[in-house]
Amino acid sequence: MKHNRRLIRVLTIIGTLCTSTAKTEETQELKAGTTILANSEQENLKNNHAEISILPELSWKQDKDQIGYQGIFYHSKDTNGKETEWTTSTSEIRAEDEDWSLDIGRSSTRAYYTPTTVNFDNKARGKGASRIYTGTILTHKGTGLTLGQVADDTRMTPSHWDTTLLGWTGKLNNEWDLQLQATTGPHLISSAAATLRWHPTEDTTVVAEALYKDHKKTGVLTANHNLSDNLTLFTGTQITSPQKGKPAGLATAGASYNLGHGLQLTAAIQQELGTERGTAAMIGIKYTGAIR
Repeated sequence: MKHNRRLIRVLTIIGTLCTSTAKTEETQELKAGTTILANSEQENLKNNHAEISILPELSWKQDKDQIGYQGIFYHSKDTNGKETEWTTSTSEIRAEDEDWSLDIGRSSTRAYYTPTTVNFDNKARGKGASRIYTGTILTHKGTGLTLGQVADDTRMTPSHWDTTLLGWTGKLNNEWDLQLQATTGPHLISSAAATLRWHPTEDTTVVAEALYKDHKKTGVLTANHNLSDNLTLFTGTQITSPQKGKPAGLATAGASYNLGHGLQLTAAIQQELGTERGTAAMIGIKYTGAIR
């Protein structure tokens, strides 16, 4: 019965946004575009990692109501022969008005994030720091509360969304932000996460995160500091402790420089933590281009 009431609420919001009558004094805006992210990283002058992400977007806005689509489709290849098939990390429809937003599809639920290198960020997600779900998530903007019915895989079948997601995102004060999240399914708590962001100045951001998912406990700490408009220093550490086995993780530190025209140069040192203990020097370049 509760599920039916949630479904009715979801359909009501979508219907309101899609069928609202345009008034002459309201502004209407249609946007469509595609962003291409291309990254290439060289590790210890041996292995080259290259990847491309395609981000299509489409949105229609009328006054304070908006409905749109966004996607992230990803592919990568290494010189050592390792290659990923085209994968979907985001494919969702979002409908929102002044008070509510509704997401339907597959996307990350992480609210706060400080990027380091492509290599570190992707490996951290793969080793337990992923917050990607498929399903429906309803958010009340005023309170920051979220309620969703989701699954942690790519299946878009509503009957497969057997996990309830609860969350809250908000500001503690001018410097601190907090996101809390938990999912309940066949077990009482199937995943839980807490993310704390500290931004003491406009140029410094620190994000600490603790996650429990897939019987793994993961801690992530990242920080960015802008030395100038173009130069950013960063550092990051991630450690995952499985239910069985030894903890493993990554640590990285480096700098990125904005070259202009969509190009960004990155150099870093990355250290494997745990049993592998490998050290890598890394230099990379990223291109961000928008097609509209």
